[in-house]
Amino acid sequence: MTTLVLMRHGVAEDDHPDGDAARRLTPEGLERAGLAAQGLVALGVRPDLVLTSPLARCHQTAELVAGAAGCPMNDDLRLAPGMSASDLIDVMLEHPDATTIVACTHQPGLTYALSDLTGCGHVGFKRPGAAVIDIEVPRLGAGRLVAVLPPRILRAAATART
Repeated sequence: MTTLVLMRHGVAEDDHPDGDAARRLTPEGLERAGLAAQGLVALGVRPDLVLTSPLARCHQTAELVAGAAGCPMNDDLRLAPGMSASDLIDVMLEHPDATTIVACTHQPGLTYALSDLTGCGHVGFKRPGAAVIDIEVPRLGAGRLVAVLPPRILRAAATART
């Protein structure tokens, strides 16, 4: 069984002179993403691996999660905007020893992947929110939605821990 945590990146700059891929988290986005990362850990999410879109805003968010959890992080271009649930499954299959994976990526791919993996319909992801899925067999429709964690819940878990 693998626990997959789908996570949306924190709030980013509206634009960047070097283009969309270079958009970084705002100061408030960094603070809230850091609290979300701490909140995941406080709620018992202990990833073996954090996978992320290489876009700057996701990479920054994933670094915060990996740092809070004390685990490695890998960029994967397949988690960039346009990601499908099949892409996500392919990435997961490359890490068979990981029992808990956080995948930090973008909308609307997160919503579609959650729906395709669990059949739960469309759940929105605020920044930086998360959803926890248990997957016994990595294939479409085989996941079970365990929790939807909006940013306010993650922040509350982080602050209750301190």
